[in-house]
Amino acid sequence: MRAFIYAVVIHIIFGALLGVSLLIQPRAVTPAPPRPVQAKAIDLAAIEREKQRIAQEKKKVEAEKKRKAEEKRKAEQKKKKAEAEKKRKAEEKRKAEQKKKKEIERKKKLEAEKKKKAQAEKKRKAEQKKKKAAEHKKKLEAEKKKKAEAEKKRKAEEKRKAEQKKKKEAERKKKLETEKKKKAQAEKKRKAEAERKRKEAEKAKKAAEAKAQRERDYSEAVSSFSALSWAIQQQVSQNWSGSGDFSGLSVAFLVKVDQQGNVLSVKMTRSSGNTRLDESARNAIFKASPLPFPGEARFYEYLKEFNFIFKPES
Repeated sequence: MRAFIYAVVIHIIFGALLGVSLLIQPRAVTPAPPRPVQAKAIDLAAIEREKQRIAQEKKKVEAEKKRKAEEKRKAEQKKKKAEAEKKRKAEEKRKAEQKKKKEIERKKKLEAEKKKKAQAEKKRKAEQKKKKAAEHKKKLEAEKKKKAEAEKKRKAEEKRKAEQKKKKEAERKKKLETEKKKKAQAEKKRKAEAERKRKEAEKAKKAAEAKAQRERDYSEAVSSFSALSWAIQQQVSQNWSGSGDFSGLSVAFLVKVDQQGNVLSVKMTRSSGNTRLDESARNAIFKASPLPFPGEARFYEYLKEFNFIFKPES
């Protein structure tokens, strides 16, 4: 476009100069004075108008290009909306079909459960009927057996009386053997009881020694922890970022740590009455982790949880 404008301008200038050269040639009869100033003014005006026309054409082309780009953008936007709408409707259709499928499955499940219950009820009644028949048969057999046992018992009683005398003699001998065996068992029991008491005494002695050791460990653990309590208080205070007037207030916590002094949990057991102080003190304990803690592993059992009272420094 710029090359075209330059070509037009050059042709106009060339034409203007040619016209000027014709005007300034002397005539044969009466030469007229040349008017170069007037001709030059007219040519420059024409050039300016042509330049303006070309600029307007360029603006029109650019405007048309911009209009088409906007139309294309709107068409693409409309296409995207249409696709989104299509996708939404497809999703709604899928959900509706899924809901319908679930409803069919639910009804099918209810029918299956109903059928299963009916079958179970039918089976229960059949078993109940069978059970009653078996009980009736059992009752008849029991009565028959009872009569047979009564007859057998009568005969057995006669036999028992005949054998009773013989049995008494055998029992007398057996009693003597039993008393002898009983004495031996009593002696064995006495020795076993004595051994049991000895073991219990030994066990009690070991338990007492273990208790005494635990008490010594506990006392040492408390002493060791007491030596570090000031350091714990200082470390928590250094990590406290509260501000305000908390004069006379304090808050108590139950602190749980691991063997390296890392804080595992902080449970408030007594509030200061000021929520801001309670929360900032709890945060300070976590920030101060790991806390100074005794290095002896045997102390951990007694110190894994301890009470901690936080009181802001004035």
